[in-house]
Amino acid sequence: MASGFSQAISFDVLPYLIIGAIFGLIIGVIPGLSGHFAMAMLIPFLYTMEPSAGIAFLLAAHATVAQGGGLTAILFNTPGTGQNAATLLDGPPMTRKGQAGRAVGAAMSACFLGATFGAIALALMIPVLQKVVLFFGPAEIFMLAFLALTFVAILGKEDMSRSLIAAFLGLLLAMVGMDNVTNQARFTFGSVDLIDGLKLVPVILGLFAVSEMIDLWIRGGSLSETGGKTVGAKEMQKQIFSGIGETFKRWWLVLRCGSIGAIMGLIPGLGSAPAAFVAYGHAKQSSKDPDSFGQGNVEGVIGAEAANDAVEGGALASTLAFGIPGSSSMAILLGGLFILGYQTGPSMITNSVDIVFLMVITIILGNLTGTIFGMFMVNPLARVTFLRGSLLVPVLVVVIFTGAYAAYNSWFDIGVALVFGILGYAMKEFGWSRAALLIGFVLGFTVERNLYLALNIGGPTFFLQPIPLTLLVITMIVLAYNIWQYMKDKKNRVGGGHNFGG
Repeated sequence: MASGFSQAISFDVLPYLIIGAIFGLIIGVIPGLSGHFAMAMLIPFLYTMEPSAGIAFLLAAHATVAQGGGLTAILFNTPGTGQNAATLLDGPPMTRKGQAGRAVGAAMSACFLGATFGAIALALMIPVLQKVVLFFGPAEIFMLAFLALTFVAILGKEDMSRSLIAAFLGLLLAMVGMDNVTNQARFTFGSVDLIDGLKLVPVILGLFAVSEMIDLWIRGGSLSETGGKTVGAKEMQKQIFSGIGETFKRWWLVLRCGSIGAIMGLIPGLGSAPAAFVAYGHAKQSSKDPDSFGQGNVEGVIGAEAANDAVEGGALASTLAFGIPGSSSMAILLGGLFILGYQTGPSMITNSVDIVFLMVITIILGNLTGTIFGMFMVNPLARVTFLRGSLLVPVLVVVIFTGAYAAYNSWFDIGVALVFGILGYAMKEFGWSRAALLIGFVLGFTVERNLYLALNIGGPTFFLQPIPLTLLVITMIVLAYNIWQYMKDKKNRVGGGHNFGG
């Protein structure tokens, strides 16, 4: 541990760590570009670098991408990365109320605390990892994904049936492209572009960013609905520190959501987007004021962002212990470690423990760097939200479509973003949950593949094994509680209800 720490703060490594963190933050701010893009850009530099510096450079860039993505998600309703999708539910409503600084302060500090928790969890989990992860096969992963889907009921409690329909539409959209089991083309309509299915980045940009641009263009005004009154630099700083204070005040929420992120990060294939939604659902369910979620509740921002960065600690743990990448970014990290002369697996955990602790310290220091530099970016970015929609929309649309194209270098994805933008606007106007559709889409691949494998391995009664059965019982309890809550709210509601579009 001491060796890892001294390497991280040495003059040979620290400058690379800081440069990597700032690079990751900037990449995160650009819609459509993600952690794996940032890491892929840096891979060529590793051939001439010392191993410690190369690892710090690569991992610090990845660590801060979510922070940058959180900034644009909150300020412009345009998620920099897919993992910031859950932040869209409460971040932009806070900006519209003139509380952008408060939301950003809460998000950046929650990111830092979540990452720190995930990194510490990684350090503590190393001795027991090999036993724990081996318990999670297809049946367990399917039931965990199924549990994540039930949080759709929490996200759309105001109209549960609409939310569930939207979630199943998301699952259906995830089936576009090659069947991941039989390799048969489905719902492609003869289009070569749809063979690989619908990509996550253009779908998210369409549902949330393009739809907001359409809405802003139609209603006029600005992104911030404070009557055109801009927030001064001093007031913005005040808001930022207020948001930081609220995150520390809600440390117990950060800890719980960080735990959700770290545990879900351990399981390969789930990723940070589902973890953020599950953490958001938990934050809403455990809140004293659940009805204000979706309208600008800071707890929603804190829960989602804390889970976002904690995921990477869990994903890194399974990557290092077994050489099983927990995400696409971790797959690139494996390649980077190989270039630097390291092999993951039991040998790394026993023979290169100092390098593992170097990674732990890099995640913490990288996020701290991102938090500090992110604070300086808030004021100029927040001022943009007060510009008239007629000036802002054309610029942001170009940025959004560039992000949709840049993610996979495909012109077709611009069309996908536009189609989902129109769909997202219609869903928002008619009170359907965009978040429910997105979580169904995100989990579609995991649900389908693991259900197929679970049925083949364990037969139709695969869910009666101890871990799947426990997860099924938890799922039933969550659903039953929400149905009871929904019925109770329906009784108490006078003169009909109201819906939120997610």
